[in-house]
Amino acid sequence: MTLEENLSKCIDDKGIALTVVSRRTGIPYMALYDSLKNRSKKRDIKGKELIKLCKFLNVNPIDFADKEGNNEGNE
Repeated sequence: MTLEENLSKCIDDKGIALTVVSRRTGIPYMALYDSLKNRSKKRDIKGKELIKLCKFLNVNPIDFADKEGNNEGNE
């Protein structure tokens, strides 16, 4: 899964509405929606947005890097 898919899953698993995430992080709703939910846009999450999301979700950004679907360094 991509970083954006992993973030979306984390938010869904915690049962938090995207509107709440937007209000509490200050990230515009449409930016979050286009990055995390809108499959036709394929907007990458920005670094500052990632940090804000991770602080809000109380998770380490490295956790998402480890979940990406590549095997670099794991051979």
